[in-house]
Amino acid sequence: MTKQLLRLCAATMLLLPAAATLAQQTAAATPVAASAEDIAFANRLSKAFKTVASGLEPAVVHITTLNKVQPVAYDMFFRPVPQGPARLQPSSLGSGVIISQEGFIVTNNHVVRNADALKVKMYDGQEFDAKLIGRDELTDLAVIRMEPKDGQSPRLSPAKFADSEALEVGEWVVAIGSPYGLNNTVTAGIVSAKGRTVTPRETGRVQDDFIQTDAAINPGNSGGPLLNLRGEVVGINSVISTRSGGYEGIGFAIPANTVRTVIDNIIANGRVVRGWLGAALEEAKPAELAGQAPSGVLVARIVEDGPAERAGLREGDVIVKFKGAAMNENRLRNAIGITPPGTSVDLQVVRDNALKNLTVTLGDQSEVRKNGDVPMLGIRVQTLTRERSRELGLRGVKGVVVLDTYPTDRKAASELEPGDIIVSVDGNDITNIEQFSDAVGRIDFNRGSRFQIIRGSVRGYIDVRD
Repeated sequence: MTKQLLRLCAATMLLLPAAATLAQQTAAATPVAASAEDIAFANRLSKAFKTVASGLEPAVVHITTLNKVQPVAYDMFFRPVPQGPARLQPSSLGSGVIISQEGFIVTNNHVVRNADALKVKMYDGQEFDAKLIGRDELTDLAVIRMEPKDGQSPRLSPAKFADSEALEVGEWVVAIGSPYGLNNTVTAGIVSAKGRTVTPRETGRVQDDFIQTDAAINPGNSGGPLLNLRGEVVGINSVISTRSGGYEGIGFAIPANTVRTVIDNIIANGRVVRGWLGAALEEAKPAELAGQAPSGVLVARIVEDGPAERAGLREGDVIVKFKGAAMNENRLRNAIGITPPGTSVDLQVVRDNALKNLTVTLGDQSEVRKNGDVPMLGIRVQTLTRERSRELGLRGVKGVVVLDTYPTDRKAASELEPGDIIVSVDGNDITNIEQFSDAVGRIDFNRGSRFQIIRGSVRGYIDVRD
């Protein structure tokens, strides 16, 4: 008995360290409650998100696009036979933001571009027909307008826009929209970058100056607002960066300042009437900035008797501010393009190592395009008509034809010849002068660009670079 007791005591002594270790682990695993201060801070942030969401939900709409579908049956030879009139069927979904008491709504061009009809559903369940007022492929923005029927009286609560120039990386933002058709979905995140240049698969065009955010944006969010914590629109959600088709941590929004300018232009004209500076522009090098600004745009050439020359701009000037905002090449091209012709804008330039202020009145880009003049390349072009294409034995070919060339210091110009048909720029098909002018305006001549051309009966490529 005594021996058994001794053994038991010895075993107990051996277990004591293990028991002590287990007790320590248990104590360490015991959750520590957040401090009252931390909880109060989290609640305040949560309240801010709730306030933004509840305040802006009435301004966010769900957009359904409808397309005509022709019912068919098949005969005994499996040939389609129309059956009755075409019917409208829902085809895609998106979001939009109410911008006025008149029922105007801003959304993305890619949401509405192929629609035969549009329907808008508000946060309170009211539904209305809508019509397209105008759209702009280059910025991927569009304006539609509600059309209430007799007896319908929408209660409108237009959104307010912020100065997107004042938005800073790291700021909290909130996205509202209808991802996958789920109305009034709210997500939050931060601004992870500004000034991004991307090529959305929805448009296939290079677009500049996006706000990048990690607030979750999915298909269906397009056209919805990105908001600051004051409940103001800082951007319109437009693009997601994804390999799976869904959210992967990065989304992009069109800055509010761009949106407001385009909206005003579309409402006034039914389309974006684009401004023209009359100068060839290039990204400035540090030495050309003379330490006066972190970035700028070199005026490489001046078009004779154009807006730039009349304003007193000179070759070699470096534009560092446009309407008070800092500029790089992409931002300046975009800013000029969305500013209506006839607008007088303030420029700040570096000249002779000093800052100088000028005012330029922008011209009309469409007038330049009508003539087909492309000063940056020293060529004049014309949209290839169907008749001309048939004459050349090129049925179905679209593009622009080079009418003539004139002297310029752009090396690529000497490689193009009258009669050349330009069918694509950097893989993007060209069907008219407008598309070609837009494409040329976005070329980085230091990196180079590739034109696909038809010369005679031979297709080939010309690399365009300085």
